[in-house]
Amino acid sequence: MRRSMMFIPLLTIISAFVLLPRGYCSAQDISNADIARELSAMKTRLNELEKEIQKRDERIKELETRAAKTDEELSHTKGHAEGGVPMETKGEGEKGGGVQWTDKIKLSGLIEVEGSSEMIKTKDPSQADSEDSRRDDNITLATVELGAEVTVNKYVSGTIRLLYEQDETDLTVDEGTITIGGVEETMGFYAVAGRYYPHFGELNTWFVSDPLTLEVFEIQETAAQAGWRNDWFTTGLGVFRGDVLKVGEDESRIKGFFADAHFHNPEGTLGGVSIVAGASYLNNVGETDTLQGPDGLDGKAVKDRVGGAAGYLTAEYGRFSFGAEYISAFDRFEAGEMNYALDRDGNAKESRPAAWNFELAFRPIERLQLAGKYEGSKDMFGLYPESQFGLCVSYEIFDSTVISGEYLHGKYDGNNLNSEGSVSDTRDLFTVQLALIF
Repeated sequence: MRRSMMFIPLLTIISAFVLLPRGYCSAQDISNADIARELSAMKTRLNELEKEIQKRDERIKELETRAAKTDEELSHTKGHAEGGVPMETKGEGEKGGGVQWTDKIKLSGLIEVEGSSEMIKTKDPSQADSEDSRRDDNITLATVELGAEVTVNKYVSGTIRLLYEQDETDLTVDEGTITIGGVEETMGFYAVAGRYYPHFGELNTWFVSDPLTLEVFEIQETAAQAGWRNDWFTTGLGVFRGDVLKVGEDESRIKGFFADAHFHNPEGTLGGVSIVAGASYLNNVGETDTLQGPDGLDGKAVKDRVGGAAGYLTAEYGRFSFGAEYISAFDRFEAGEMNYALDRDGNAKESRPAAWNFELAFRPIERLQLAGKYEGSKDMFGLYPESQFGLCVSYEIFDSTVISGEYLHGKYDGNNLNSEGSVSDTRDLFTVQLALIF
């Protein structure tokens, strides 16, 4: 159509030129032969222009076809990404874009440097009035932690966490998990598999040092877990193989299991109060890191698996935060099973381990936090204090940079024999920590 429109003005000009009065032509002294040559030249030029227009039309059609094909490919790629198939990504130099893998990964990290001074007072088990003390000062790179959370698609995500703790943990993959579901389309049902810390107790603190609840009952396993969650509740049930055998067993099987259920209210509800409250169960507390370690079972088989439970509450309102937790075994481990369970005469004793922690934190200004605690343990003999209180002050000196100072005073039960052959009496621990969180 565009080409036809171009011919109309050209033909009009030619017709007018041909039909001009003869007198006018003769004034210009133009012969019929000259007019024929001019018409022939114009016809040749028109043919050339028509060929040029045809080439450009073909180029336009080619570009339109390529554009339509690109739109179809982008639509197809988007459909695959929403369906759970990894999306193809374009290189840095390519235009048009697509989702980059860097958009799917969220990195986080923690670096903690600590200086501490611990004074432990002990007694000679053979002399009731004797008293001795030892002091341990140190500066350590307490924690280096790097984590990555990968959102593959709407339904699947993964986490990786690397951890290093000077004098305690060499650089290792501390956590690696795959999570499926937990979204509206799965009605809140989810599944988790990998190496992680099963939720046995909340183990929360506003202090530098770990609470006694965590020291005694933290558990790390390679496990599989399924559950359900929404804005108000989370539940989970999981299984793991475990390393602790019963007497007479000659192989380890998947016999460990745990369960947890807790309430948590969405932000802005309950008048501004934020609450987490729940309970956990573990069918063998001998699987926790401390109780199966060198100071605990240390590879020994047990007569019976001893279960345990945890109850916890964490609440925040305005500038105040409060935490309370109690964890205990249901029954006793036999005498001789736990290495730490020795009285002051060196006799092996039964042990029913328990621990509790109560903390209150206050933030007078945005960057300053003051915290106090009272905690304790039962049947932990000389391994951990029977009762302990402490104070902690934390100040955010720059964004994501916090300096903290902490003091703890603990008292042991008095009827114990520690690993050095003396009776642990009291301890005083001062700690200063500089932390970078990103």
